Amino acid sequence: MEINLLILSPEGTVYSGSVDEVMFPTVLGDIGVLPGHMPLFTKLKEGEIIVKKGAEETSIAITGGFLEITKDKVNVLADYAIRSQDIEVEKAEQAKKRAEEALSSEKSYTLAEKELKKSILELKIADKYRRKVK
Repeated sequence: MEINLLILSPEGTVYSGSVDEVMFPTVLGDIGVLPGHMPLFTKLKEGEIIVKKGAEETSIAITGGFLEITKDKVNVLADYAIRSQDIEVEKAEQAKKRAEEALSSEKSYTLAEKELKKSILELKIADKYRRKVK
């Protein structure tokens, strides 16, 4: 038995398909969702979504959003989401450096802080993914 998973971000569809299990970082802690899970609506926090289908595992970095679980579907509306294999490490490192510089000059502190968190998360997920691939 499988669950239909849809992960959307402002950039578009990040993941769509049937899966066996999904792990989510919620504001109340990490939860695992299997077929037949009770209905739920909750807020997601920054972290990693782990999608399992058979022996295949997909990691997706998110910066927050909302999770809705219904009888046979799981929907995610993410503030930002990217698959681990799509993360461009060099680009994330440059974004991290720019954000750190902006934080040190105290210009646009909130935006710089969000950019820093996003780039650190991408680098963390990319590193984890690359270690699995090797």
